[in-house]
Amino acid sequence: MHPEETLQAHVDLRGRWLLPIHNGTFDLAMHVWHEPFERIAALAAARGVSLITPEMGERVHLESPQSGSAWWRSVVE
Repeated sequence: MHPEETLQAHVDLRGRWLLPIHNGTFDLAMHVWHEPFERIAALAAARGVSLITPEMGERVHLESPQSGSAWWRSVVE
């Protein structure tokens, strides 16, 4: 799903925390690698959706998730 569809599915399902997966897993698209991260972060902020953005491989504690940071901005392309 595209970031817009991901956010809408999350809203439709009345999720508490949005944890987008597979964002940035592969650099095969025609857009820059970090664009999906930026899009979902902006969409979530605009809709007041709590977003979890762990670094790849980082553990997420489901009982007390942490929102994380925009770590992808520091990754060199």
